[in-house]
Amino acid sequence: MLLKYFLDKSLAQASYMVADTDAGEALIIDPARDITPYLEAASQEGVRIAHVAETHIHADFASGARELAEATGARLYLSAEGGTDWQYAYHTGNTRLL
Repeated sequence: MLLKYFLDKSLAQASYMVADTDAGEALIIDPARDITPYLEAASQEGVRIAHVAETHIHADFASGARELAEATGARLYLSAEGGTDWQYAYHTGNTRLL
């Protein structure tokens, strides 16, 4: 098991990598727009990014969830919580609303 913390100090935005090192798979939670740190960390740890999740729609920063899921083939998990003004406008392919 691996837990890695990422912090973008300029945006005060935290994200996380949770990985099962035995299975070689990782989940990235609330990725920032620049997906490079996650790709590099996965490579360094020898895991594949298989899942990407957003805990909620973030009005305070630009998410990299879609880009990371597209770059890695990961399944994208999105929150279905919130009012009608806070719903995701896209839901295609490998995306699941929770």
